[in-house]
Amino acid sequence: MSDKTAVILMNTGSPAAPTEAALRTYLKEFLSDPRIIELPSWLWQPILRGIILRTRPAKSARRYRKIWMPDGSPLIVYTQKVLEALNERLSDDIVVAMAMKVGSPSVEQTVARLKKDGINRFIFFPMFAQYATQTTESALDGVRELKGELKDIHWDWIRPFYNRADFIEAWAAKIQSHRSPGSHLVMSFHGIPVKSIQKGSPYEKQCRETAKSIAAKLQLKDGDYSIAYQSRFGNDHWLQPYLTGHVESLVHQGIRSLDVACLSFSVDCLETLEEIGIELKNHFLSLGGEHFNLLPCLNDDANALDCYEKLILESISTLKSDKR
Repeated sequence: MSDKTAVILMNTGSPAAPTEAALRTYLKEFLSDPRIIELPSWLWQPILRGIILRTRPAKSARRYRKIWMPDGSPLIVYTQKVLEALNERLSDDIVVAMAMKVGSPSVEQTVARLKKDGINRFIFFPMFAQYATQTTESALDGVRELKGELKDIHWDWIRPFYNRADFIEAWAAKIQSHRSPGSHLVMSFHGIPVKSIQKGSPYEKQCRETAKSIAAKLQLKDGDYSIAYQSRFGNDHWLQPYLTGHVESLVHQGIRSLDVACLSFSVDCLETLEEIGIELKNHFLSLGGEHFNLLPCLNDDANALDCYEKLILESISTLKSDKR
């Protein structure tokens, strides 16, 4: 057996191509995840297969084509950059790889490849700063589903890091370097259904703590920034204020210059580049807004890598000292 430790960066995933066929495959798997859609299968699957998969893939494919990169999906491309940068930083006895809950490379494929190299010590790193069952637990389900494969490996996972000083500093530096003078800053987080909060999810509290800490670091006043939630799906009540309605309200209040930072995303993806950078921007300008600025995610910024490197080394140290 190798004495190396494998660190697997985990995210939700991406379609293989910006095509209707690829989106149908991706959405079928993604929207069949009970962590994502908390409805009984007997009720949800007929809706998914009979309605959603007939209409949504073509629409989603058009959205992906707007932001698709020469090397592929932005989420995969930017995660690969993080992976490569961490491998350069970390010692030779640490191997950083990636795995997606939906799509490729899958958790099963990545673990099998690394085990074939003799590695039996794994750190799984869900790239979500704030904890939610729809993200963190869904990613970990991909690990638990390995079942028998887990019996002969020693593993742990990196906990949410929404309030770490180095994470807050990384975002504060990113915002500081990309802000537009005089613009109102919207700190946007991915929404989740309110019923998840009612069941005990700490997600909303953690989002607000992240925003408050960044605002304090940047010495922002209450009127300088606000919080909203994006990417609502379905008809349930989700965390509010909804981003689109919130931006409309800001325009009505006289805000004409807007910066948006998407604080629940580790790397840029469809939800940042297209949903915010194109759709929300066009909506804001159509309402009378004059300047719109989407701040990039942390991606492979040096400050973010500093945070991730420390998280990884701390987790490996804990795993090695664990005598279970």
